[in-house]
Amino acid sequence: MKAPFKVPTLLSLALALSASSTCSATWQFLSRPDLNVPILNITHNTPSASQLSPGLLFISPFSGDSDHDELASPQQPGPYIFEPHSGQLVWSGFAHYTAGWTVSLHKTRFKGKDALLAFEGKHNALHGHGHGHLTLLDQSYGHIKSVGAGHHRLVDKHEAQVIADGASALVQIYHPVPRYALQQSAGEGGERGEEGEQQQQQQHEHRQWVVDAQFQEVDVQTGRTLFEWHSLDHVPVHHSNISLVGGQAGNGTSSQQAWDYFHINSVDKDRHGDYLISARDVNSVYKISGKTGRIIWALGGRNTHNKDFEHLDDQVAFSYQHHARFHGHDHNGRELISLYDNSAHGTETGAGTEVRDAKTSSGKIIALDTSADRSKGGKWTARTWRAFYPPFDLLSKSQGSTHVLGDGHVVVNWGSEGAVTEFNDAGEVLWHAFLASNSHHPEAARGGHVQNYRAFKSTWSGHPAEEPAVVGLAYRSDDDGKLLPFDARGNARGAAPFRAQIVLAASWNGDTEVRAWKFQLRRKPAHETRTWSDWSFIASIKRLEGWRGVHHLTTKPRSGFETRAVVGVESAGLASELHKHQIRAIALDARGKTLTLTRWEDIDTQRPVPPQLQEIDGVGDATAFVVQTAHH
Repeated sequence: MKAPFKVPTLLSLALALSASSTCSATWQFLSRPDLNVPILNITHNTPSASQLSPGLLFISPFSGDSDHDELASPQQPGPYIFEPHSGQLVWSGFAHYTAGWTVSLHKTRFKGKDALLAFEGKHNALHGHGHGHLTLLDQSYGHIKSVGAGHHRLVDKHEAQVIADGASALVQIYHPVPRYALQQSAGEGGERGEEGEQQQQQQHEHRQWVVDAQFQEVDVQTGRTLFEWHSLDHVPVHHSNISLVGGQAGNGTSSQQAWDYFHINSVDKDRHGDYLISARDVNSVYKISGKTGRIIWALGGRNTHNKDFEHLDDQVAFSYQHHARFHGHDHNGRELISLYDNSAHGTETGAGTEVRDAKTSSGKIIALDTSADRSKGGKWTARTWRAFYPPFDLLSKSQGSTHVLGDGHVVVNWGSEGAVTEFNDAGEVLWHAFLASNSHHPEAARGGHVQNYRAFKSTWSGHPAEEPAVVGLAYRSDDDGKLLPFDARGNARGAAPFRAQIVLAASWNGDTEVRAWKFQLRRKPAHETRTWSDWSFIASIKRLEGWRGVHHLTTKPRSGFETRAVVGVESAGLASELHKHQIRAIALDARGKTLTLTRWEDIDTQRPVPPQLQEIDGVGDATAFVVQTAHH
């Protein structure tokens, strides 16, 4: 007697299982066990994603643990793209940038198309430097071009920007040079009197090296230097707020220990061809003429030699800042710039004595009025246009960024504090997350051992060149729906009929277009002898879907980076033969059109039950299939 094949609406287990942020990173993604991704510990969020500025979050977290505690640090530091409202991963760039340490991942434009840009190279945590190059990736995450500096210089990590549709790039350079007069201008007085002066002279006689902070605009295609500026040509070393002997910025004893008196950490260019630079160690932001290189104005913060502007409010004061950017002019003709005000200074290794000037760091937009005629006694003024303060007491000793978005929202990255916040234009917190290392370390949840140099938010369409991944895991289930492993041979224990579950998971690293996954099953194309139950199952499938032997299991809407579903099997014969079957997934777009499909993968009956699946039971709404085998 031939058994009937039926497709009921009953499911034995919940569908679309979401990844648990509390489970071990080893089980983070069933389809991609090779990925060990930092997570977003979201503490503030809006009811709807539509209340946030549209776009994805671009970050590049790395270890902030000076003792190199592996449990407290990101296991796979690198560039990442996240959907912020859900906290779901979109793209792991681990191993896509291959030159080493990577920061400042963001979307840019290159020859009329969207692209990704980041710095990659070697990181010097002691001095806060990095040496490498800029790398462009296309929307398939393939390499377009790497960009270096001109005049045999080494690109530093602090700026990564291409402009003019990718025609040129802005890069920053720390170039050590010997300078005999360092001992006369080190900013460290020692003891007073003749004896004190002798001690100071002896102390500094071997400190002859200083960093000439430079920036260049280079032609991306040819590498030709279009513009170059040197700090030592324009700003004397005694303007520095960081002493030669304080241990915070080199001690001047060698080229490797060159005193970083100026420390450029950002470069921007406006539509008139002038440049804006942030010089952290002199607490100043400079506007530089793109024609002559002269300083047009210098906006000084706390304890600075630069007095071009009168501060009209206390919030204008800043120190040890990062990420200065042009933003045009307001309706009153005032020039608008943004910056990240650290109000603190320290090394990433903890060397030297930290400086703290405020309770928290902040993001700021400042309006500059240069309309007055200073030759006739007029005063230029600086007023706070907007200020953005963290929802926690976050004071970052290094790094940080303020990204002003097109709708007026602002994304502030808290640098060494390992956190990111989105504000509305009124300065209200809409979203906040700590960058957690995905470990059980007590400091991991609050970003205590994760740092991030800059964060950006923008729309992005990714079309990966790599194939998607799929996995099918087979388990038996008890009367309560709990998943239990098969025995060593992939069979259920006992001869009585039982229920089995196939856990399905599919993902496509970097994709933004998939809206649903269609899962299919087939018998392995092998030559082993088939049992009667095998032929009964295959014959039933053929009656449903033709003679190709492919069975539709379920179609599920996309659920974050990895979409999961569970289908039930009620047949002792088929369940015990699941290891002889394969599954694949078909990626569907918003119109139901096939984008791509995975390869056929064997169903795995030997994998332990993942921790996040052990706590799930009950009945869901996916489709189960029942096969009743023939009786002899």
